[in-house]
Amino acid sequence: MIEVLEVGLKEMRNDPNLTYSYWYVTGLCNYECHYCDIFHDEKVQDWNLKKQIVDFFNYWGTVKQQKVLLYGGEPTLDPDFPKIIERLNDYVRVFTNLYRGVEYWKDIISIRRDLTISISYHIHKVNHEQFLKKVEYLVEESGVNMIRVKIMGDSRYRQESIDKYNFFKGLWKNESRYECYIDLVFPNSEGNTGAEWVEDDVDWFLPIQGYQTLYLKYRENGKIKERETSWNEMRATMLEYNHYYHCMAGVNTLFVNSDGNVYLCKSHNTTPLFSVQDDYKSLQIPQKGMICSYMGFCCETEIPKILVCKRRITNETKNIRSVLT
Repeated sequence: MIEVLEVGLKEMRNDPNLTYSYWYVTGLCNYECHYCDIFHDEKVQDWNLKKQIVDFFNYWGTVKQQKVLLYGGEPTLDPDFPKIIERLNDYVRVFTNLYRGVEYWKDIISIRRDLTISISYHIHKVNHEQFLKKVEYLVEESGVNMIRVKIMGDSRYRQESIDKYNFFKGLWKNESRYECYIDLVFPNSEGNTGAEWVEDDVDWFLPIQGYQTLYLKYRENGKIKERETSWNEMRATMLEYNHYYHCMAGVNTLFVNSDGNVYLCKSHNTTPLFSVQDDYKSLQIPQKGMICSYMGFCCETEIPKILVCKRRITNETKNIRSVLT
């Protein structure tokens, strides 16, 4: 058994001034997958509010070294998405299911080419041939910074998930701007069953998914060790914890909701710091992180976290399954 002492995004460890600024552009999604718990119906916000959000990000990029990540829902459902892309000053990553056609993406690329596009492949929803055509354009013709294809591994389509991962993994092997990986999707927070992966599936999955973007510092048999790990590995193998961790939310991340409210964390810190409609330049954004009330890791595994105390030393639950060792 190991004890996790520290975990977080390697990129943030190497550059502590780096901030990931997330914008939940819209809760609307054309897929509404039942293993997803972040989409919801909402009104489309007016452009004036979205412009204020853009202005906030452009200001925050003068304070921190910033990367802006646009997600939803499906962010390209927002009719002002092209204007958002055009007006953001810093690095932009777009999370999309790629339902929009090639012509739409040509228009986006004509606005700006320096994009990273992270694409989710949902087997129960997608038209494979149309999806492939769009990815081919983005990889072979668009000239964008990076294309990442993520296969959403659904146990209802277990073999197809594996086959699609192997198919896309085998494409463009010599193209440095293209990556492919696979997620195992799990039941959402409401308990809806999207996937029932058994332990043998997890043991198969972890060695191949290979998206090692996190660093892990841990104690094992009295010795402190470090190695790389992945968001998937942490999520698939972590259990309940009785430890408190110092989370660098607010230092390395900010979350802006579609209504303009700004949060340190989208999962466990539910009180907004302020709105982009406030005079935020006169406000002090916390720069020391926080000891989260959630005892352990959460889905925000990329935010650096450091063990600070153990609540019940005599009744600890193990931190991570032995598959990590």
